[in-house]
Amino acid sequence: MSKLRLFASAIAGAGLLAAGAAHAEYPERAVSVMVPFGAGGGTDVPARFFAAEMEKILGQNFVVSNVSGAGGTVGATQLSKAKADGYSLGFMPVGTTTTQPHLKKTKYNVDSWAPICLVAQGPYYLNVAKNSPIKTVQDYIAKAKSGGLKFGGPGPGSIPHVTNMLLNQALGINAKYIPVSGGGGKIAAEVNGGRIDATVWFSDFDSKYGYRAIALLNDQRSKTHPNIPTMKEQGFDVSSFVWFGFFAPKGTPANVVSTLSGACGKAVATESFVNNMKKAKRLVRYMDTAEFTKFFRETYMKNGELLKKAGLVK
Repeated sequence: MSKLRLFASAIAGAGLLAAGAAHAEYPERAVSVMVPFGAGGGTDVPARFFAAEMEKILGQNFVVSNVSGAGGTVGATQLSKAKADGYSLGFMPVGTTTTQPHLKKTKYNVDSWAPICLVAQGPYYLNVAKNSPIKTVQDYIAKAKSGGLKFGGPGPGSIPHVTNMLLNQALGINAKYIPVSGGGGKIAAEVNGGRIDATVWFSDFDSKYGYRAIALLNDQRSKTHPNIPTMKEQGFDVSSFVWFGFFAPKGTPANVVSTLSGACGKAVATESFVNNMKKAKRLVRYMDTAEFTKFFRETYMKNGELLKKAGLVK
């Protein structure tokens, strides 16, 4: 082979190597982050905090878009059909990903995703009206066993409804679930008016709705309300919270998922993210890809079984 041909081959080989190296650099352009609820809502706010940190770490724009409708299933369905290249991702909560597929027979399920990381959670407090005679969990149980306890929340299959089922199971009671349409304010009016005995809400339960909490449904006390005991402290190992996870469509390359998971771990540890989440009264809770995948699949199956027992899924 002539020197000229050898030189040309070397150039071609170097070009291929350079192209391969460039291709391996992720991300090379802006990344879309779909939120399946409206702007300014409970899912959108932490998503935007998170996207801002991911931009700094990975050096590309993370553009948040809102695709709301049908309990988050419209946006989730669109994302499940998106190209699995790491440029179409989703920031989604527990209800959209683990209960709605059972209730609505969505076109996506537990196998539709490449879970990237768990980002945050908002543990629930078990709340009653300030003037309620229910002062403790034992009072709550006694009221339920007398046949008169009413637990209120959003429609059947919502996370508060699932929480009511978890409490019934753990406490050995059968509190009646009362669906209330119209959001948290409507539920608060029913609780504070004495027509419903209890509900669950986040750590701003007192400042937002004037509730009095009798227990925190988490494995440790909150720094926001350190005097409120956990359910576990009171003898019942039950926890419930809304969590927010970062997802990619199934088939997204493993190296891309790994890059995103590593960046996620750095993002949630930044001082700015922690402070923003504190202001939003949400807890930072990180799980990497392996841990989150296991957690997500277990939650999906557990919630499906609870919904079946409640007669909501055939």
